[in-house]
Amino acid sequence: MSATLTARPLVSPTAQPSPQPGAETSPTGKIVYVCQYSRRSERNQICLVQADGSGQRVLTPGGEYDDFFPSLTPDGQAVLFVSSRNGPYQVYEYDLNTDEVRQLTQVANHRLYAPEASPDNAYIVFYGERIGQSYPQSHNLWIAARDGGNPAQITQRTGGAWDPVWSPDGTQILFASQVDGLPQLVVVHADGSAPRQVTNLSGIRGRNDWSPQGLLSTYIGTPWDRDIYTFDLNGENVRQLTDGFNNLAPSFSPDGQWITFMSYRDHPNQNLGCEIYIMRVDGTDLRRLTDNDICDWQPRWGP
Repeated sequence: MSATLTARPLVSPTAQPSPQPGAETSPTGKIVYVCQYSRRSERNQICLVQADGSGQRVLTPGGEYDDFFPSLTPDGQAVLFVSSRNGPYQVYEYDLNTDEVRQLTQVANHRLYAPEASPDNAYIVFYGERIGQSYPQSHNLWIAARDGGNPAQITQRTGGAWDPVWSPDGTQILFASQVDGLPQLVVVHADGSAPRQVTNLSGIRGRNDWSPQGLLSTYIGTPWDRDIYTFDLNGENVRQLTDGFNNLAPSFSPDGQWITFMSYRDHPNQNLGCEIYIMRVDGTDLRRLTDNDICDWQPRWGP
């Protein structure tokens, strides 16, 4: 469905360096994100926008339940997300061709979050929170068939495991876990074996991504002062891409040349000031895609 969102007066985004001459200027694909269209506390919806900022849509107008943690499938035909519409959070699918919503999982005694389809569209990874168990042990990774069948837990870490993403070839999974009391990024094989700690940094948060070019991205800092960083698969060559204004939840474009993220940079210190932006992978050519009187957050890029 489509819906109208009330816009604020436009403000020019914070200036960034210009792209190099000859660089491609037309990012492609779609970005799905969480929006607070219903304007109800703790009730989120799912929205979609083209990578050039056009065609903004509200997919799940909801209001009586919570929809969040969306991601696009590799074929660009569906959105995976979690919802509380039938009880504790489970994984759902929104078909972009038919507008049909279908529940995919029913994992007992768990709330599920952050679903993402594998690059071959054969599996879904997500993390489950065991109801009644203490954090972080309550958080661990699960894999299910693409239709939600045969869910199986693949990690059992004392530091927990959350916010998983697939490697571009589908053989590994990147996620966050507490190590010595601090969140770090860890990689495992797709069956949960051979864990390898990637980072040893302070201030990491969970939501992250993995580029086709081998870069990883995450956000680091203190509350209300976080920035987007990239680094290589060994956790080295750390590069800061943003500076101030509270930037979170980075996601690479399918070609690895752009990053989408949320930021408060144009509406600082406003509770509903979060908007969706894109920038090149080197931090240049910043573009704002949304500017509504609601909060837009948790973006994920897809075809």
